[in-house]
Amino acid sequence: MWKELAKHAGGVVLAWVVVLVGTFFMLQLYSRPSAQREVPELYGLARMDAFDTLATLGLEGVWQDSIYLSTGTPGAVVEQHPPAGSAVKVGRNILLTTHRITPPDEAVSYQEGQDAKLVERILTTRGFRISMDEEPNQLLVGKVIRLEHKGKVLGSETRLPKGSEMVLVVGVLGSDDARVPWLSGLSLQDATAVLARRKLALGHVGYAPDVQTAQDSANAVVASQDIVPSETPYVAEGTAVDLYFDLR
Repeated sequence: MWKELAKHAGGVVLAWVVVLVGTFFMLQLYSRPSAQREVPELYGLARMDAFDTLATLGLEGVWQDSIYLSTGTPGAVVEQHPPAGSAVKVGRNILLTTHRITPPDEAVSYQEGQDAKLVERILTTRGFRISMDEEPNQLLVGKVIRLEHKGKVLGSETRLPKGSEMVLVVGVLGSDDARVPWLSGLSLQDATAVLARRKLALGHVGYAPDVQTAQDSANAVVASQDIVPSETPYVAEGTAVDLYFDLR
């Protein structure tokens, strides 16, 4: 029995000696200058290219965050830690921050009738690219008429990616005369489109008492207008035409 115990104890001791010797040599190897690497400059590299560059040096790239900058290259490294030139051990994690591949959304948040210059500044600050267009409208001179993106009118609470291009349509005094159209029988949408083509503005919209629901409003048509072609054939561009709707 004593022989068995001695044999077992000897095996345990031998195992510990092997572990200690292996640990000693690993520490020696790790502490050698050859086990150190200089962190390379990674700024501007695509994330996977940065990972590959680090891997060839025995370093580990770890992506930790992304930020948005309109002038940045999507997916490219913008920050690293430790910085380039740092001496680190083989196997060290190098933390990377990249530019966002897709820009974040921002609320458009505008209202018809707001000061156009103010809205332009707000939208530009939010990262949108704004161009201005003018449309005759005596009621909204210097004010926002609407905001368009790729030919479509945007709602006041629409969200779009930063960097999106938009057209801010601003009211101005017209310099020419416009022919007044007959609008009787047209829906609100069609009447508005006709007025816009004639460079006239939609003024006050009134409804007959029998127009009570949203469906009624959608089905209502122009019953009368305050400026009629038979009495006033021409008015200044941007003049607002008031309309009255009922169900027929």
